[in-house]
Amino acid sequence: MRVLLVWPRNERALLSDRLSCCEPLPLEYLGGALRGDHDVTIHDLRLDPPLETYAQTHEPPDLIGVAIPYTTSVHVSREVSREARRLWPDVPIVLGGHHPTVSAEWLNGFSADWIVAGEGGAALSHLARELEAGRSPSPVQGLAPYDSRTGLERDRRPKPAALNDLPMPDRSLLSHHRGDYFHSVYRPVSLIRFTAGCPYTCKFCSLWRMTDRRYLVKDIDRVLAEMADIEGRNLYVVDDEAFIQPGRMLELADAIDKAGFRKRFHMYIRTDTALRRPDVIARWAEVGLDSVLVGAESMTDDELSGYRKGTDPGQTRRALDLFHANGVKVRANFIVQPNWLDEDFARLNNTVQELQVDMPSFSVLTPLPGTDLYDESRSQLISDDPELFDCYHALFPTRLPLETFYHRLADLLAGASARSSPGVTSGADPSVFYYSDDSAFDEMLRAIRGGADWSRPWEPERVPSTK
Repeated sequence: MRVLLVWPRNERALLSDRLSCCEPLPLEYLGGALRGDHDVTIHDLRLDPPLETYAQTHEPPDLIGVAIPYTTSVHVSREVSREARRLWPDVPIVLGGHHPTVSAEWLNGFSADWIVAGEGGAALSHLARELEAGRSPSPVQGLAPYDSRTGLERDRRPKPAALNDLPMPDRSLLSHHRGDYFHSVYRPVSLIRFTAGCPYTCKFCSLWRMTDRRYLVKDIDRVLAEMADIEGRNLYVVDDEAFIQPGRMLELADAIDKAGFRKRFHMYIRTDTALRRPDVIARWAEVGLDSVLVGAESMTDDELSGYRKGTDPGQTRRALDLFHANGVKVRANFIVQPNWLDEDFARLNNTVQELQVDMPSFSVLTPLPGTDLYDESRSQLISDDPELFDCYHALFPTRLPLETFYHRLADLLAGASARSSPGVTSGADPSVFYYSDDSAFDEMLRAIRGGADWSRPWEPERVPSTK
C-alpha cells in the first residue's frame, strides 16, 4: 500500500517553527513499523508544500495518517484531515498522536475513519494489512473506528511495552529534510529516545500516566544502533527523564565513548536525580552532554509542593552548580502562576539573574489534557480553545488584569534575553533557550503581549462531526 503520513503545521503557534522545528520522530517510528511491507511517505507541512500541491504530482495514497501531535494541533490537524478527504474522497484516514493518546477532548469534526492511541506501530500495521487484503479491519488494542473512539485514550490504550520491541525509526524517509530540523542552538538536530516514562507523579504532567508510572529502557546495543543511523552531531534526547537509572547511564556513556561517537547532547533531567550521582553527570559531560533541561518550576517550597514535584529550591541551586562545574549549560524552566502580582514576576526575574541560568524558559501553569491538574481544575478554566494549551496563555483567572499579566510574561523573556554570557555560556550563545537571528523572537514577544486578545469565555467547543 501507499501510505501517506502527514505532520501538521500551526501557523498560529506562538512558538513558531522559526524558533523550533524538530523532526517528526513518531512518524519515523511508524515508518519503521511499515517498512518492507508498504510504501511510506512522510509529508511534513512545516517544510513540504500543501497537500493540494502534493496531490497534483503524486499517485493517490491508499491510506492516510494525520498526526495530532499536541493539544494545540487539534484545529490544524482537523483542517488537514478535511483537506485530505477533499483531495482523496475514497481513501481511509486514520488519526493518531500524543493528544488522542491522552485525551478524547476536541476530537469531533475530523474527517476520519480510524484512530490509534499509544506508539501506534502495531495498530497501524494491522490496519494497513487488513485494508490491503480487502478485509474490514477489526478493532484491536490501540485501534478503534473513529465513530467508536470512546475510551480509546483509557481502557483500550495499549499497555506500555518494552522499547526494544519497537521498530527502528526509518530516518531515510526524511533524509531530504535532515538539515532543516533544529532546536535552539542545535542546528541541525536529530531526535532520539533512550527511555520512556517516569516514576514521579507531577500534577501538571501526563507522561507518567501514559506508562502507568513504569520506567522503560532500551538496551544499550539498541541505543548505539540508533545513534549509528544518525549522521549529525547534535542529538536531542526526548526522554521524559533519561537519568533515573544512574548505573545504566554510566554504562551507556562508556559504550558511547568506546564506539567512538562524538555527539553533542541536550537532555532532560531532574535536579534530585543529578545530585544523587554527580559522577554520572561528570562522565556524560566527557562524552558530549552539552546542555540539560531542568524543570526548576519554582524557587518556593509552597509552589513546588502544590505541583507534587518532590524537589526543593536548594536542590535546584546545587544542581546548577554541579552542571556549571562540569561545563554543562542549563535550560531551567519556571512556571508562572496566574495568580501572580508584579512582585512575583520581579522575584522570578531576580532569581534567573542570581542563579545564572544559561537559557531560561517560562511557561504559564497549564492544565494539559491527560494530567491530574486538568482533571481537577477543568471547571475553573476561562477558555476551552485547545490552541491556548500552549503554556504561554493563562487558562485560569489572573489576579492582575489579563493584559498586564501578558506584558509581565513578555517582560520576563525580554529581560532574560538581554543578559550577557550567564552561567557557562559564551558570548555567542543566546541568553534564552528559544531565540532567532531574525524577527521570530520579537514576533513571539509581541504575540505574548497581545495574549489577552486570544482569550474568550469558556464555552465547550461544538464542531459538527464530519466523516
